[in-house]
Amino acid sequence: MNKIKHYVQENYSEDIKLKDIAKKYYINTAYLGQLFKKETGVNFSQYLNMVRIENAKKMLKRTDLHIYQIAEKVGYKNPDYFIIRFKESEKCTPYEYKNRP
Repeated sequence: MNKIKHYVQENYSEDIKLKDIAKKYYINTAYLGQLFKKETGVNFSQYLNMVRIENAKKMLKRTDLHIYQIAEKVGYKNPDYFIIRFKESEKCTPYEYKNRP
């Protein structure tokens, strides 16, 4: 499981799918999903979103990139979807987060 979590940490900006990781590590997709949830307490897509949002938060504070650029860099093809996910996680928009003291 550590290898899989590390893989996500290193490749979160790519289009990662559980079935592709399962194939890479020669594990049944359904079994991997169950194992992942048991180990981490969240399902794979939730974990991937958490990793992406955490990296986006760092970029928002450390760079002058536009929101849509950050969304793309952390793996969201649609900036509006990124904003929705960010707001669900952080209870504010990326713009509000960026402008906090």
